[in-house]
Amino acid sequence: MRFAGIDLGWERRESGLALLDWDGASLTLAALDVLSSPDEIAAWLDAHCGAGAVVAIDAPTVIPNETGMRAADRLTHSLYGKYDAGAYPASRARRYWQRTTGFSQALEALGFAHGDAMPSRAAGRWQIEVYPNAAMVQLFSLGRIVKYKRGTLASRVAALRRFRLLLLRELPRLTPALAPPRLPSVPSGGAALKRVEDQLDALLCAYVAAHWWYWGRALNDVLGDASQGYIVVPRRRAARVPLADLRQSYLLAGLLESDLHPDPVTQFHAWLDQALAAQLPEPNAMTLATAGLDGHPDARIVLLKDAGPGGFVFFTNYESAKGRQLDENPHAALVFYWPQLERQVRVAGSVSRLPPEDSEAYFLSRPRGHQLGAWASPQSSVIESRESLERRLAGLEERFARDPVPRPPYWGGYRLAPHTIEFWQGRPNRLHDRIRYRALPGGAWLIERLAP
Repeated sequence: MRFAGIDLGWERRESGLALLDWDGASLTLAALDVLSSPDEIAAWLDAHCGAGAVVAIDAPTVIPNETGMRAADRLTHSLYGKYDAGAYPASRARRYWQRTTGFSQALEALGFAHGDAMPSRAAGRWQIEVYPNAAMVQLFSLGRIVKYKRGTLASRVAALRRFRLLLLRELPRLTPALAPPRLPSVPSGGAALKRVEDQLDALLCAYVAAHWWYWGRALNDVLGDASQGYIVVPRRRAARVPLADLRQSYLLAGLLESDLHPDPVTQFHAWLDQALAAQLPEPNAMTLATAGLDGHPDARIVLLKDAGPGGFVFFTNYESAKGRQLDENPHAALVFYWPQLERQVRVAGSVSRLPPEDSEAYFLSRPRGHQLGAWASPQSSVIESRESLERRLAGLEERFARDPVPRPPYWGGYRLAPHTIEFWQGRPNRLHDRIRYRALPGGAWLIERLAP
């Protein structure tokens, strides 16, 4: 099955196109393009979609009303106006109507029937009308749309980069899952910016087509019908999705021993650099697992601040729960997880405090607000209220108003010296690649493959 998204130019301008493949477990991006004329686009769809496909079009495809707006547009306004996602009113009084409805009719002639009443996972060729603004607030659980179509050039570029990041981060987490796609970077302006905008909109449309086919009315709303005009909108995912249906097939890459650097920290930096290049959110975030003398495991997310031959460095309050646990049991584990790249790295080893001068140097590099926060928070302790914490901060701001903020004596860094580092690459059928480095006496590393 294939799913196409068309960000159709309502006037005489280019249209974005995206095509997704479904292998029975996950979606992959098969094509991302821009074309001009509706005839070209229809021919492209006919050539690429095969016998089974759903085409999602961002444009009004059924417009029976001579003036005003369609019932579907009014419904969209009432439901999504609070998110700044009210639909544009469509009527035959507007000059674009023949272009958009003519395109839909051309698809009907190619066998793409309107899918407003399509059963979920139906065979055949279908077309639906969609609206990316409503879809983005629903699929990504946003408080309002990401506004990349209007405003200053700088604000549009920044917003489009945020939208791109949402597509990369969120679509692989949904069901059906999209294997992390290779998307064009967002240029700083000009015609290239508009082309990327059209392509990213088309990708979201294609995903809505897949979502409609996969879930049907169980997790989508149909505003209107094919006789009066309609818009398919995914339902906000507060749903009780069956856990058995939440699965992902890992397709991006494999991991061979011949691909690896002999030194695991060097290999880790290679993967971290790729996560940075993919613009993943906080690629240095890692789960830190500790246990005290009671043996009860504890875990939380912290940020990696350095990684070198001596190990992996993070900073915290020595008197926090993790600080107390590390005093009692100076052994810990780390996990880095980059789902968009279908990768994780697991690290286990012994932990020691950094020398005071190293903690001092890092503390001085922190923003002043972060420095004051380290003084204000008795981390992991029970406090009276949020207001009491803010009063402490206000008092510290006054105390250090004219002076540099010194490092609290109870705050500093730790270094985890690894004895094992495992690199995990997702593969199809749960036959994942797992390569473990194990420290040997003298500083050497033994490289071993583990069963998935």
